[in-house]
Amino acid sequence: MSELPRFLLDHLPTASATTSRPHITVTWAQSLDSKIAGPDGQRVILSGPESMLMTHWMRSMHDAILIGVNTLILDNPRLQANLLPPSLSLPPPQPLILDPKLRFPITSRILNEWNTKPDQRGKTIRQPWIICGDDVSPGRVKEVEDAGARVILVKLDEKGHIPPSSLPSILTSLGLKSVMIEGGSKVLSTFLHCPTRGDGSRLVDSVVVTVAPMFIGEGIGVVPEGEDIGLPVLKTVHTEKMGKDAVMVCEVE
Repeated sequence: MSELPRFLLDHLPTASATTSRPHITVTWAQSLDSKIAGPDGQRVILSGPESMLMTHWMRSMHDAILIGVNTLILDNPRLQANLLPPSLSLPPPQPLILDPKLRFPITSRILNEWNTKPDQRGKTIRQPWIICGDDVSPGRVKEVEDAGARVILVKLDEKGHIPPSSLPSILTSLGLKSVMIEGGSKVLSTFLHCPTRGDGSRLVDSVVVTVAPMFIGEGIGVVPEGEDIGLPVLKTVHTEKMGKDAVMVCEVE
């Protein structure tokens, strides 16, 4: 797959988009029994090579990739689009970490690569940006920033969470026009359960789900146990077979 899949172009944002409204895509890969990870969040390879490459094309279409700090701690991902042909010279997506208490591990791979590969900055890697609560101690903020990350302080809600509805304004303040939310389970659930933005429009613009033909059994579901009430109604706008997997593009009704 040397070219961006046509169905993604039809339904997801492009780099040339001029809208002032940030586009929010929520995406995940799951088993037939709706699991995204094994017991205790253990990483399970779900996507085949074709749908994994598609995911990297999707990353290239968004200004940023967002995950929660638990996913960073468990999986230590690179959050790159490194499966795409280097000859395309596509700018890498901006890594964003939702981390209310600033638990960000300074030993993480995305920070280590930023610090040790200065020649690849802006080419294949970007500085990790950590979104945390404005009540985090200045000493901890300094520690993380001295280690090489950027810390972005935001107001938390009464439960100590970063409100999903505030993400569009955060993106705009950072000069980002689109974001691809990849997980984990708690983050996916939080954004799927939040219907609207501050202006009353829908929060999530696109939902892209990869379904692998396998069962995991005991493991982590798409949303945490007990949070399967109040999920939005989705309308499937496209289904694509990619190798062994099925990919569904949906809109929130």
